[in-house]
Amino acid sequence: MQINVDVITKAQVQLDQTIQTKHHVTYQSVYDELKLALIVELGELANEVKCFKFWSVKGPSDRHVILEEYVDGIHFIGSLSIAHKVDTIYEIPDHIQLLDKKSLTKRFNELFLMMDTLNKPSGIKRWYQEYLVLGYQLGFKIDDIINGYFAKNKINFDRQANNY
Repeated sequence: MQINVDVITKAQVQLDQTIQTKHHVTYQSVYDELKLALIVELGELANEVKCFKFWSVKGPSDRHVILEEYVDGIHFIGSLSIAHKVDTIYEIPDHIQLLDKKSLTKRFNELFLMMDTLNKPSGIKRWYQEYLVLGYQLGFKIDDIINGYFAKNKINFDRQANNY
């Protein structure tokens, strides 16, 4: 199935321009920071999913908390894709299964290992695609992701307006 994230990309361009103007930065000058932010957000998402916490009996956080962490990652992979002018259409399998804890842990590890591919458009495209698949494996549909993105995007704009 094809997923077009053009609506997210257009909104991310606006947020990025606001941040870049306010903080006098460019994609190139903060590229390493964007990659590190994505790594941090992926870790925060894993922390809320709790798939790797074999020592804990607590289940995952509430769905809305997981979605908010997930779309934080969309913001940063979106910025990286804009910086490299990556296409906004992604192919993901038609039937994606929800994953058990062990499979989710492997999925997170795969995404962490792919971080070194984020210096070229093809790597960014593949990473974004795999991140969208992860969203589906967590039980989100594209409407959930888009709605969650715009809710967090509004918060991010508000933060910039209030000197976050």
